[in-house]
Amino acid sequence: MRNTLVVAAVGALTACAWQVLVAHYLYGGNCTGLFLTGERFPPPPPLAAEIRRSPGDGYDGQFYHYIAHDPWFRRGFAPYIDAPRLRYRRMLLPALANLLAAGQDRYIDRTYIALVLLGIFLGIWWTGAFAHLHGSSPWLGLGFLLAPGVMISIDRLVVDGMLATACAGFLWFLETDPGWPLYIVLLAAALVRETGLLLSASYIAALLWERRWRRAAAFLTSALPAAAWFWWVARHTSPEGTPWFHDLPLAGYLHQLLHPNSYPLGSSAALAVVILDYAALAGVALAGYYALRSLRRKTLSPDTIAIVCFAALACLLPSGDFWSDPDGYGRILTPLVLLLALEALRRRQAAMALPMLLVSARLAVQFAGLAVRMVKGLPS
Repeated sequence: MRNTLVVAAVGALTACAWQVLVAHYLYGGNCTGLFLTGERFPPPPPLAAEIRRSPGDGYDGQFYHYIAHDPWFRRGFAPYIDAPRLRYRRMLLPALANLLAAGQDRYIDRTYIALVLLGIFLGIWWTGAFAHLHGSSPWLGLGFLLAPGVMISIDRLVVDGMLATACAGFLWFLETDPGWPLYIVLLAAALVRETGLLLSASYIAALLWERRWRRAAAFLTSALPAAAWFWWVARHTSPEGTPWFHDLPLAGYLHQLLHPNSYPLGSSAALAVVILDYAALAGVALAGYYALRSLRRKTLSPDTIAIVCFAALACLLPSGDFWSDPDGYGRILTPLVLLLALEALRRRQAAMALPMLLVSARLAVQFAGLAVRMVKGLPS
């Protein structure tokens, strides 16, 4: 336990140090720059004076930032969010930041960042403990930092790192304490992001497979807070017009294979990034292969069902921003590649961690770009 806590502390402090350096050298010491607020979606007037703006559209973290300052629809911030109904469903991280900061704007931003780091600490802790449980070094827990959603959460303060934490807790508590701790993890996962409901569905499906009806009914209630919150959000927001799924399975993936991205870089650098793009897409295909292979097992465990569910989700993602942006599909498919990487620890099959490493290698390009800009002293 002590060694695992040390590993978790080292990982969380490393993530914190990176954020401090980026905020200092690229955002003039203003930590709100980490939310990557762009010019396309102006911030609500009460926050505008304090927020560090970046060129371009910005990124999703800016919207969760706004929600953290108005999680209960009392200040009228919803019109400043690109997809209010979708974003407000993912309320756990923003709402916790607001509650712990007692609703005080001056404390909310740092509380939000602290919660992101706390999630990273817990994710590394549970991953390291899981590795130790299966005869490996707890220092492998630092591999949690390579989960795509975790990398992007460190860089852009999105909520997906928290869902990765829930995935690590899901596997850890399945093996050590599948009672109230597991129930709380499942309840939280659904409120972090709606795709977290697949973890609950996977566990309940496994219980039904084993004909454990009463336990399945009890764990079904873990989805009720999310259902109640989704209903409340629907009352306060308009329906979304964005198509989130493609009618033809794998159509979006195949479209991206045939239409690679182009980058405003030198020829050699652009070629290297395109190669990494294809490597990341190959990682997703490899994850799908492992998901299909897992169906050959005689017993369908909750983690196996979860892997298959998230692989099915990958098949239905549409073309466009989802597949053209490695950050986009990397975040959505973090549970898939992370659960496979954790299975690699359990089964001593290192190749099962390869899908996560291939996607993370492409995301590392962004960190390298930030490092170069910090060395050159180029502000955002």
